[in-house]
Amino acid sequence: MATTKIRSSSIEDGQVSNADLSATIAVTGGQIADDAVTLAKMAGGTDGNLITYDASGDPAYVATGSATNVLTSNGAGAAPTFQAAAAGFTDIQKIQEVVASGDTNINFDNTKITSTYSTYEIRYFNVVPSVDDEKLQMHFSDDNGSNFDSNHTGGFFSTWTGSASAGSTYETANDSVSDSFQKLAAGLSFDAGDGAGGIVTIQNPSSASFITTYQGAESHIAPDATTRNYTTYIGGMWDSLAAVNYIRFDMTSGNIATGTFQLWGYV
Repeated sequence: MATTKIRSSSIEDGQVSNADLSATIAVTGGQIADDAVTLAKMAGGTDGNLITYDASGDPAYVATGSATNVLTSNGAGAAPTFQAAAAGFTDIQKIQEVVASGDTNINFDNTKITSTYSTYEIRYFNVVPSVDDEKLQMHFSDDNGSNFDSNHTGGFFSTWTGSASAGSTYETANDSVSDSFQKLAAGLSFDAGDGAGGIVTIQNPSSASFITTYQGAESHIAPDATTRNYTTYIGGMWDSLAAVNYIRFDMTSGNIATGTFQLWGYV
């Protein structure tokens, strides 16, 4: 049967019903205007699913994952999937804050240094000694502060900048070699506005299988004839497999006039 073509202008509005149309009429992509398909025209799906393409290049769904899962690539030729996040730190929690006011030392004891956290971070701010040109140091104990064994071995590197000069040096005099302390800063001023601020990260303090290691950095204004800012970098270890459960901060002499010390733990 020959096909008869009728101009669309010859068909009156409302004269063609659905029953008059072939069920096999195909609509090509070129006949759909860009942005013409709205969300309302798409097929329903499952809440949380994502649209992707399978190995054949056909549209497919990425099934909804569980809470806290992350979308993970499975490589070329495979659709992504929701999977549990890789192992690692998921949170950091503030455990304790201590404000110094003429204290001989600042301590975090075995109720705070526990196996709950594999990594600790100590942040300190506005630390000022009671004596000029002082050194801030850190000690570890494995018997809740009864003894501070000579297990620290670490390095001490500093830089300085000022209007008259700048430089850097590896200060062997402030190194720790089988000492009961690790120096964190040297040449601290007792002027209130010159306080030191820094951070120390400590790994595996509660482990009896690994040596405890630590790294830190701080900066302060020194009591030099010409105003200078010093920045110090330290790194070292407590060369023992005994679990550390107590951390102390003090000056080599005098007290800690002011300062805030915060203990944080990584989960």
